[in-house]
Amino acid sequence: MSLKLNKYLTDLRNNANRLERIDINGNETKSFFGKYSLRAFFSLISASFVYILNGGFSDMFISYASTVLSILIGLFITAIIFSFDKFYKHIDPEVANSKEKLWDTQAYNYSKQFAFIIGYNIVLCIFAIVILSFSALFKDFFGIELHRYTLCINKINLVTFTRFCKLALVAMQRFFIFYWMLRIMYNTLFVVSSMVKFMTVKIDRENDSN
Repeated sequence: MSLKLNKYLTDLRNNANRLERIDINGNETKSFFGKYSLRAFFSLISASFVYILNGGFSDMFISYASTVLSILIGLFITAIIFSFDKFYKHIDPEVANSKEKLWDTQAYNYSKQFAFIIGYNIVLCIFAIVILSFSALFKDFFGIELHRYTLCINKINLVTFTRFCKLALVAMQRFFIFYWMLRIMYNTLFVVSSMVKFMTVKIDRENDSN
């Protein structure tokens, strides 16, 4: 079961990242900049927040962020359940003309893009809530002030190495919370804006056909 879950989550992440770079006609942006620029930008911002944030997350932030993420999970699940018959209805290619086939391909591509990105957003929200809860469960540990420590290469021993691992774990927890929340925000804006665009085009097509 765990291997299958890991495979499903990996496929979901890979497809969401890939489909984000594909337009409704199936054209994919394959440039290095197009693939990794967004990740690098979010990583830079997240690392900056980790550096600025000194004493960990406040109780108010944990409560607020957890509430917002929980609401988003409910909205995203509802969107997936009620979206399929709204975005895509398969047509018979044998009776369809070239324009209808193009519309069918575009609707199919957008439906896949919408489903995978929304599904990936749900997973990110769950992961963010889980690791954010660590700050509430282990306040002393995840509330460590990182600025109080400096790296001294000439004083490496078992104690300092263990402490370094703990500090690295705290820094990673803060980094991923910021990174995932930025990713969730971007994916949500991407899906909403593309959905409005697609539905507008779809309405225009139906009016033209009538």
